[in-house]
Amino acid sequence: MAKTILYLFFLPFLFISCQSESGKNNHPAPTTNSGIVVADTILYPVDIINLDMTNTWASSRLRNLEHQKLIDLLFQAVYKGKAKALDYYNREPIPAEELKKMEETGKFDRTQAAQLQFEETWRVDPQEGTMTKSIQSVLLAWPVFDSQGNFQAYQAGFVIALNH
Repeated sequence: MAKTILYLFFLPFLFISCQSESGKNNHPAPTTNSGIVVADTILYPVDIINLDMTNTWASSRLRNLEHQKLIDLLFQAVYKGKAKALDYYNREPIPAEELKKMEETGKFDRTQAAQLQFEETWRVDPQEGTMTKSIQSVLLAWPVFDSQGNFQAYQAGFVIALNH
């Protein structure tokens, strides 16, 4: 009986010692490499500019996207050497200086980047109830219009290979 009372006395201290200073349990957060791979290298496009202003659903989906910030950060990652620009067609590296020249000549207008294509690995961790996505690369694409200004297709620009 005395042991039971002693255990009950120390039990709250045991729980307190298992928590961090913020009051949360010290369970490690899942890493991007935890879980079971359910898609190794999946490719999919995401429109990041609504080219049809009558499409209110597309506008609604993009309302929280900071388009310019996203594109600027991707370009900065390349220019600072944190990511690599690759030619879309042959995957050859594009030196940062060459990319800057292409941007200066108007080949790549940051404000008009309208679509991204992600190359990712998806993992599910059933024990933690989580799903994580690890992005390997992002393709930036620009819209192509006909002579009347009608959207025709997306033109692949370049791929940004992200560091892991």
